[in-house]
Amino acid sequence: MKKTLILVVLTGLMLTGCSGKQATASAEAVAEVSVTVPNVTSLTLDKATDQLEDLGLKVEAVDTVDGKSIIIEKNWQVTSQDPTGGAQVAKDSTVHLGVKSLEKVAAEKAAAEKAAADKAAAEAAAAAKVAADKAAADQAAAQKAAAEQAAVQQAAKPAPAPAPAPAAPAPAAAYFGSCAEAKAAGAAPLYSGQAGYRAALDRDKDGVACES
Repeated sequence: MKKTLILVVLTGLMLTGCSGKQATASAEAVAEVSVTVPNVTSLTLDKATDQLEDLGLKVEAVDTVDGKSIIIEKNWQVTSQDPTGGAQVAKDSTVHLGVKSLEKVAAEKAAAEKAAADKAAAEAAAAAKVAADKAAADQAAAQKAAAEQAAVQQAAKPAPAPAPAPAAPAPAAAYFGSCAEAKAAGAAPLYSGQAGYRAALDRDKDGVACES
């Protein structure tokens, strides 16, 4: 009975060992025929092709923008790939790459930079206009406030006294027959050269008539 049990155990161990070796061998065989696809996007086509072919993979590249024929690989940039980076595939599998000419890449980059510059300039101009409008509004408000203050100060000043009315001069053609007439007319005394003055009315001949 003991001998039979020992034989069974030994047989089981032998079978287990053989199965483990077969599983290991199968795993190694799988590892030898599969590879991990690297991420080659943004690389030039020549460098991407070298990496993929070094791993035993095939490469198929297509211009996804204009459909042009690819002649010089270093003049093209990888923009997409299938399978993607990190995928496990069998050796000798084909990796499909979408590419774009470096000339097209440069043109798109220049266009994007110009658009960004134009946007920044437009934003700066808009900000400058807002600042100018605000400054003009502030200046107008300050001028209005100054005018209102000046009006209040002007209204607070007393009105100037009216100027005295000038005395009415004697008419140019005035003639007084006597000093009594001159006095009655409110023109006395009469001075030499003044309308109404006559030497006949100037008794003392001092140039002033009807002084008393």
